[in-house]
Amino acid sequence: MLLHKLKYFIEIAEQRSFTSAASTFYVSQPALSKQVKLLEEEIGFTLFNRSVRGVELTKKGRALFEDLKPLFDQIEKTVGLYKRFDHIRFGSTPMLSSYFLPGYYEKLQYTNLDVTVIQEDSQDFIPLLKEQEIDAAIVQDIPSVEGLHSKFLFEENFVAAIPISYALASKETITIEECFNYTQILPPAGSLSLNVRRMMKEQNVERDVLETHYLGMVGLVSLGIGIAYLPSMMAKEVEHRGVVFIPIKGAPLTRKMYLYAVTSSVLEVLSESLK
Repeated sequence: MLLHKLKYFIEIAEQRSFTSAASTFYVSQPALSKQVKLLEEEIGFTLFNRSVRGVELTKKGRALFEDLKPLFDQIEKTVGLYKRFDHIRFGSTPMLSSYFLPGYYEKLQYTNLDVTVIQEDSQDFIPLLKEQEIDAAIVQDIPSVEGLHSKFLFEENFVAAIPISYALASKETITIEECFNYTQILPPAGSLSLNVRRMMKEQNVERDVLETHYLGMVGLVSLGIGIAYLPSMMAKEVEHRGVVFIPIKGAPLTRKMYLYAVTSSVLEVLSESLK
């Protein structure tokens, strides 16, 4: 009930009139005055001074109003955002569904978000967003696309997945050059594969490359076949016999993730939930 009385207080302070505020809330003026009196008794000080000029806030009443008004505005804005959407169709990669989204499910449940499309490469969501087959998605390394709304979400480093049989496995950090001494295990497409191949070319490295999807790379590493690179969020959660995860000096492999949506309102409500 305190919040309800505070809402009455804010409305009276804005309109500087008990009569106008009572009309806004469809209550009688005596009933509104009673609620304000109860509020003053509860907080221990007078909120309004009444004079021939109307209703004026007391000094402490003014301070309380200035502190509370932005908070109530944010509450109304947030509730309004959640009420706008019956259903948000979301595109996700298997990795984000497994290692990122679960940490936000408690907040996301109020947005009525459902993962309706799974793709191995997040960049494949761009055409689906443009065709409005999905409402939102998280896309790697593409900051903006004409006709869509986007916002930077987070950045993370890749770590090296090393077989414990390799000498490198005993190190606390390694260089990308050390990794290039072994077979490279990469996804068939996407930014990671392109960046590793580009660095190998720049350094004139000729090394065997095996291609498989992200979730299959650790299995090949455990067999001692080669070295793979995994996002930190996945490495923190994965435990695989025969594999160690080691940071790479200088963080040469990173990814930036952007939240995309077909409308600014969907982008706004999801970015609040994924903070």
